[in-house]
Amino acid sequence: MWRLWSVVTTLGLVATTAQAQQWSLPSEGLVHGSKGAIVNQPCCGPSRNTQVHSPDNAALAKWSGLASRDGRTLMLKLAGNRTLKLTDCDDKSGCEADDTRVHRLVDWWPEHRLYVVLVGLYEESAAYLVSERDGRTFVATAPPVLSPSGRQAVALVSNLMSGVDLEIIDLSRNPPTSTRVETMPDCDGAGPNSFLRPIPVWTDDQHVTFEGESPLPEDKPNTKQLLRVEGGKGQWQC
Repeated sequence: MWRLWSVVTTLGLVATTAQAQQWSLPSEGLVHGSKGAIVNQPCCGPSRNTQVHSPDNAALAKWSGLASRDGRTLMLKLAGNRTLKLTDCDDKSGCEADDTRVHRLVDWWPEHRLYVVLVGLYEESAAYLVSERDGRTFVATAPPVLSPSGRQAVALVSNLMSGVDLEIIDLSRNPPTSTRVETMPDCDGAGPNSFLRPIPVWTDDQHVTFEGESPLPEDKPNTKQLLRVEGGKGQWQC
């Protein structure tokens, strides 16, 4: 999932590859490697035992009645009076370091009936999109950033440990699909091993710019990084 771009192609239509669309239900107590189960009981009462590492108390308070926590277990309300339970696996619960998975609620998208959950791994992280309709769960690179209309989103990791991983999520489809962007911008000043700045910001419903400080100190801070996004695909613009 994680890799470092080392080649920049010529400017033009971004080469993309569609990810395998793995919207998965829990099976044998696991979903995408996390401890997860759907139970036939309503959710969600007040949270308890919320003194956990990197707490998500603010998000739980904002979406009270839809999500709650009991210690290391995050509970998400599903249709039909059911609940998806995601249980942390870390050294305190007896898991090996390379099996670490810590689940924290980030957001709820009511228009799409999707929960966004940050999944902390041993040295990296990912995100789950969880359907409130049936509990199916999709793995994203990072918590996605919605476009103003909510029809598209982008998810980005850009750091020295993981490299650059950028994906576009098309929320106009049911279920949503994602496409990974396989190239980098090639505007004046961009080097062959440049990084994207780590904060994607929608300037309108079709354009994303990247802000913040580049992971590479030698990157030129004013190099243009502008992605046009339409129909689930992207094109770098200079």
